[in-house]
Amino acid sequence: MSINRIVRIVVGLALVSYGVYSQIPWFYLGVLPLITGLVNWCPLETKMGTCDPASGCCATPAKNDNAQSCCIPNTDETSSLETAKKQQNISWSSPNATKIEILGTGCAKCITLEKIVKEVVSKLDGDYQVIKVDDINDIMSYNIVSTPGLVIDGSVVSTGKVLSADEIRKFIEEKKHSK
Repeated sequence: MSINRIVRIVVGLALVSYGVYSQIPWFYLGVLPLITGLVNWCPLETKMGTCDPASGCCATPAKNDNAQSCCIPNTDETSSLETAKKQQNISWSSPNATKIEILGTGCAKCITLEKIVKEVVSKLDGDYQVIKVDDINDIMSYNIVSTPGLVIDGSVVSTGKVLSADEIRKFIEEKKHSK
């Protein structure tokens, strides 16, 4: 969760609580930052141009790098997974590369798993692509119940836990030998 969201939620709760305590109705306006923090959308940020699609402020990805356009709907025919790949500048170096996907919306476990996978891949010989999938629709397409998820060449090999480097290496090598 971003610091911006946390601040909005805390400020909203504080204002509403003080409004209940002091019985001054103006403090019930704290509902606005509370709701914008809970739903992770702030119209004020879009007007100020500080909207950051990476933080989840906007429901749709940016068409270009301009922060002003981050909340303009993407009208391209590509899926959100393809858009994420383009934003991360992922290049497919060879058709035989082992594709490793980390499924997760940005929780601590997801970030940790991504870091461990990248460390393991950097020490292995071979051609690997590590992709972070954080779009909930793309994650749901793998029919997993809990994140983080680890997918190697389209097969889900682990869900709901952070794997050790040895476990990740074992999964990668098993998939590589089964090709």
